[in-house]
Amino acid sequence: MAVYYILMALILGLAYPLCIRKPSTKKNIIYVCIVFGYMFLMSAFRYGIGNDFFNYRYFFYEFVSSSQSLAERFADRKFEIGYTVIMEIAKLLGGDYLILNILMALFILLPVALVIIKYSKMPWLSCWLYLTVTFFYNSLNFTRQSLAASIVLLSYYFIREKKHWAVILLVLAGSLFHMSVLIFIPVYLMSLIKPSAKLYTAVGAAAAVVFAFSDKILEFLLTKVISGYSEYLNTVFLGVGLSWTYLLVPFFFMVLGIAAYFSGWKDKCSESGVMTNLLFYNFLIWIFITKHFILERFTLPIYIFILLSVPEMIGHFKEIRFKSDGQKGLHFKDQADEGAVRKFLGYVLKNGKSLWAVLTGVILIVTVTYNDMCIHEGVHGVFPYESIFNAASEYSKEQLRTDYRKIFPNKTLQQYLSLISKGDYTAVICVNGDAGDNLDISSKFLLRKLGFKTDLNKLDGQSYIGVVSGGKVIFETISDNVIEEKLAICDNSVYITAVSGGSRAEKQIGQVYIDDDKFTPDLNGLNFAVFDNELKKIVAAQTYDTSVYQYTCTNTTAFYGEILIEE
Repeated sequence: MAVYYILMALILGLAYPLCIRKPSTKKNIIYVCIVFGYMFLMSAFRYGIGNDFFNYRYFFYEFVSSSQSLAERFADRKFEIGYTVIMEIAKLLGGDYLILNILMALFILLPVALVIIKYSKMPWLSCWLYLTVTFFYNSLNFTRQSLAASIVLLSYYFIREKKHWAVILLVLAGSLFHMSVLIFIPVYLMSLIKPSAKLYTAVGAAAAVVFAFSDKILEFLLTKVISGYSEYLNTVFLGVGLSWTYLLVPFFFMVLGIAAYFSGWKDKCSESGVMTNLLFYNFLIWIFITKHFILERFTLPIYIFILLSVPEMIGHFKEIRFKSDGQKGLHFKDQADEGAVRKFLGYVLKNGKSLWAVLTGVILIVTVTYNDMCIHEGVHGVFPYESIFNAASEYSKEQLRTDYRKIFPNKTLQQYLSLISKGDYTAVICVNGDAGDNLDISSKFLLRKLGFKTDLNKLDGQSYIGVVSGGKVIFETISDNVIEEKLAICDNSVYITAVSGGSRAEKQIGQVYIDDDKFTPDLNGLNFAVFDNELKKIVAAQTYDTSVYQYTCTNTTAFYGEILIEE
């Protein structure tokens, strides 16, 4: 969690010296580069962050290991052509999922950073909104949708210039990464209509009718129009919605936009009408999200324009001055009974000089509250944050000591290695058969972090035994034949026998046993047996088949928590 709060502190802490005090284009560039550079590192080196992380990882490694030709992969693709191209580039650059994450982080964040530098009147506020209104969190989960939305954001220049064909072309380019952004085309065309009470009443009434029959409409669309997404029928994605509390922030920005437009913003900013309408249509979509939460991804290319429109509104409110019939300030009939609320309103509304500052403060309070709610709700599966450098950061040492029965089973290899490094454990690794050559960069980094000198990717069928204690490697051995080692572990209080037989050896085996009790699954790949140094217990046993990219995990609970010596 700390990394998110550090990001918030960066955005606010650097705002005054780099953006507010004596602003300049150079200082704005430095500010945005620092903030988005931090976001890039978080995004590129995350591990297990986002509900779709492992799905994307699986599909990528399936793509990498495919024997199909490039033409066949494009013809039989599971994703849009643009994302397929990015996966092909990542494959050519080494075929590691980390490379794909780096590319996606770059392509998602760079357009947003450039647009903020070029067009935002308050770059610090744009960065703040990108984080707290969850666009950044979305980018860690809805990666394709976020990339498509970033491309649509680039159309801001053409919206200002009223080059509608160019806007549509950019949206079509974004759809090469996710088709959901196509919704921006009809929404944009509708947004060209001048805002008015009649327009909003008519569209709102139509939306109410559609809302009432949305289940039937979505069923028709998914079966007759976009049948490729028919698997979502009869799932929670369509049948369950988000809480109505999620409407508060879209509603707030819609009200702010309408208030700005009808108080004179329309006369100062050529694109104000479009921006106001986008806020209105965004709010309508959010109403539908309370019924079908899968529709959240459809708001991204519309909602993201608040990064530019909200600073524009603040600039408008900064110029507003109120008149009071020649009298300065706000006066009440009964001055003696002027309470705290009236004093506050009098200060705010005094000639309008402080209105923009108060609105900025309200925006900060609303968005930080919303951000806090999202954190506690675990929005998009991005909390707590974990990186490839520590894939199990959420567990304390006390949890590792007492809750190992719940923590260790069925963890990924990266998480397993991180757990071993955090607790007071002795872990024995025995290779059975083929260790493979498919360990990815994050796994190899964690092995190096523990102190392994042997590159398990390059065993080429050799037998191998390695022992980690207290987060550091204390023993390694390699052979072309079967290895059998008798070892004293847990401060020499537990005696085990470790056996490894690689694919070159006469016998393929990967066992850790005491007397006649076997403590590993003894299957192909890396066999782990983990002992608690303090409790003298076997706490975990698992096999990872690293001969395949998926690292098939086989776990056993047969000996969990068995006391090996008298306590």
